[in-house]
Amino acid sequence: MIDIENEVITLVTDELFAQNITASVESVLNLNPSVFPTVCVEEIENSSYELSADSYSNENHASVGYEINVFTNDVSGKKQKAKSILDVIDRMLLARGFYRISKNALSLDNGTKYRLIARYRANVSRDNTIYRR
Repeated sequence: MIDIENEVITLVTDELFAQNITASVESVLNLNPSVFPTVCVEEIENSSYELSADSYSNENHASVGYEINVFTNDVSGKKQKAKSILDVIDRMLLARGFYRISKNALSLDNGTKYRLIARYRANVSRDNTIYRR
């Protein structure tokens, strides 16, 4: 099985650090983070791309899906902060060959927390090259 989840988490962590954004990055969705902002990066789909399998049924490519959750809780500006964090991640993932399939917002705990959810998809080869399609 082709698995690039750790590489994607590292890409997100490194990009946030490079942009001087202090955020906790987690690999499992935590609906009640204790630190804010928190970014959860999780692989939600990984399936063999059967059109590129060889005659021995060896997997040459996989279709992968990732969900990014950004949680903020600032007294004011929590929505804008979440959007700015997601924008950094979005630009980086798009530049690396992913494409965004959705972005949704949720207000949690009577408006004290804000959550942005974005989903991305790509095809990845055995050598971890990422392709849009």
